[in-house]
Amino acid sequence: MVEKVDVTIRIEKSEQNRMDEIVDALKVSGLGDVESHKRFMIVNGSVNADGLDELRKVKGVASVHQDSTYKTQKC
Repeated sequence: MVEKVDVTIRIEKSEQNRMDEIVDALKVSGLGDVESHKRFMIVNGSVNADGLDELRKVKGVASVHQDSTYKTQKC
């Protein structure tokens, strides 16, 4: 089973009018659990760990950042 990772995707400001189209393209490229924040030009979601490069290829994407999670250590 391929591991899913959470990502934050920043959209180029010049592409604001295409935000919905870009989100659709990200979904086709494997992005799930999508939350779109048009005001901030950011999209959050999850993707298979080996699918990050596909998201980066979408026209209008400025950056794809894998989110970090921290867990407390059990004593």
